Amino acid sequence: MPEHRSTYHRRDGFGRDVGAGAVGMEQPVEMIHVERPVECRCGEPLRAGERAGLVGADPVPACLWCLADLQAGRPRPHRRAGTQQWPAASPAVSGPSPAPSPVADLRRARRARRTRRGRRGRGPRGLVTLVITAGLVTGALWGRPLLFGDEPSTSTITGVTIGTHGMDFAQPPPAQVDSSGGIRAMWPPVPADAKAAPLGRPPFSTSTSTDYAFMQQMGGPASAPVAWDPCRPIHVVVNSAQAPQGADRLLLEAASEVSRATGLQFVIEGPTDEVPSSDREPVDRARYGNRWSPALVAWTTPEVVPELAGRVAGIGGPRGATYAKSVDKHWVSGIVFLDGPTFTDILRRTDGWAEARAIVMHELSHMVGLTHVQKRDELMYSDNVGRTTFGEGDLEGLRRLGVGRCFTK
Repeated sequence: MPEHRSTYHRRDGFGRDVGAGAVGMEQPVEMIHVERPVECRCGEPLRAGERAGLVGADPVPACLWCLADLQAGRPRPHRRAGTQQWPAASPAVSGPSPAPSPVADLRRARRARRTRRGRRGRGPRGLVTLVITAGLVTGALWGRPLLFGDEPSTSTITGVTIGTHGMDFAQPPPAQVDSSGGIRAMWPPVPADAKAAPLGRPPFSTSTSTDYAFMQQMGGPASAPVAWDPCRPIHVVVNSAQAPQGADRLLLEAASEVSRATGLQFVIEGPTDEVPSSDREPVDRARYGNRWSPALVAWTTPEVVPELAGRVAGIGGPRGATYAKSVDKHWVSGIVFLDGPTFTDILRRTDGWAEARAIVMHELSHMVGLTHVQKRDELMYSDNVGRTTFGEGDLEGLRRLGVGRCFTK
């Protein structure tokens, strides 16, 4: 006699018995565990201990798949894809069948479910699911900057540090005069973050382009350009009075591109309330202490900086140290003034982020020592013609500006 008998009843969502006939079975079903390997009424193999059902007075058990088809009113196929016959017992083995292992049955059931899921995934419905899932993942990744308030980025932030390295502006260090006196006695003291060797190196030159021009050169047209001290970081403060959304990220990405091309390192110290002015002095002891004033990046308007009137979205340039001989020429501070409302309009365009970043890169390149060229293929061309990355001439000019003289000794 079968063991573990229980009567199967289907109930509705309120727990009421609705009977088997309501779902395609007009006869009662008695659930059992078969005692020995048998064949289902539809031909499927059943192993000893497996759960099955007796439909009405039929003595042949029905497998769970068969019961499910009967319950749903579906025609039952003679064989279901993926089923296998249980191996027959070895003739050399006699005696009663071994007791079923619940652990082994559970493992086999899990493997069967994984196999069925895998086969379904290879069909048209599985392919559609895979495509939809991939689309959702891709959309989430691309949509994340908009959802979380970040801005899109196509560049890694390198060569740019956020912070002041602990410099105390309220108590500036005393002025130092070197033993030889001279012009260097008029310069501020060497800062704590200066090194005896360049902080970074520009890429090795592989270009023969001459489509670049410098703000100033040491002597004649073929002489080295006036450059920044590569042994000191370029400190930057930011006036964000008219900054568009994403302004901080724009500055980070643009400064990173300039740093990558020159090897020069930037330190963005943080905000300032300094009002932008084109005749800004390289030293402002009252505001920044006894040091070269940090370069000022200001998001402003033409009402404050008249040079931004018309189609001008930004201006930039360096400020030099006092010098007595051309060998002592070098840049020590600078300005980049950007028209905030104009950038807000640019950022609404489809490619606005790349265009806005390119303008900031252009102005920062002015600040480190490049001037305009006549070649339209370069980012330092005087007009915006849609270029968003540095050209070969830009990169060669920036590379040369990154190998200036060190003034820390």
